[in-house]
Amino acid sequence: MKPSIIFAALLSLVACTHVPHDTAGAADAERRASARLELAKAYFAEGNHAIALEEANRALDIDPNRVDAIGLRALTLMRLGEPDAAKQSMAQALRLAPDDPALHNNMGWLLCETGQPAEALHFFDRALAHRRYVAPANAAMNAGICSVRLKQYERAERYFHRALQADSRLLAARAQLARLAVQRGDDRQVRAHFNVLLASAQASSEDYAMAVDTERRLGDRDAERSIAAQWKRVFPESPQLQAYLSSDINER
Repeated sequence: MKPSIIFAALLSLVACTHVPHDTAGAADAERRASARLELAKAYFAEGNHAIALEEANRALDIDPNRVDAIGLRALTLMRLGEPDAAKQSMAQALRLAPDDPALHNNMGWLLCETGQPAEALHFFDRALAHRRYVAPANAAMNAGICSVRLKQYERAERYFHRALQADSRLLAARAQLARLAVQRGDDRQVRAHFNVLLASAQASSEDYAMAVDTERRLGDRDAERSIAAQWKRVFPESPQLQAYLSSDINER
């Protein structure tokens, strides 16, 4: 072993001898809880929700008041089809951290997904009220979806615009705005949104179908043919494309 490494190791040992036992124990517990939580997050991201729940619970066995572990437990319970337990866990997390905007967003999502969209909007608005919230686009997008479920379309549009203001690359918000524009018959707005969507690699076959319908309504056959050609390249086997190609209105 090199002398410098030996010296560093000795310093580390000396430092440890001066840490009070209870402080050292608390630090060790925090490290173990953090390790379990990181495992839980990794399993959650992979879709292994049952194992994610086990790891989150192990983190909570070490530190019962760890808010991020309680919040993750709530999300895993939701994915495992236990909405009541999920909401109870999220409520517990909010009692411990009532000003955490991410928890407000997640509680809103839980409520919206369990048939309580009106109640969910309150939590999304609380999340959006935090100026230092790092993911306002998420809360605005979720609030817009809940507003659509409530058939509050103007409110939904405001939320989707707010999501785009927070993240101009959020194509899901633009797709929602395009659908709302279709609903109110504003084809020029529909075209504007689909021009951005179709230029990305994230447009769906349904997006192409709506785009060609829009250009047909606007009477721009050249634009319609151009979009249809792109549609054939990207989704050649799409049933929607085949229906479009075989329709009488598409005859040349």
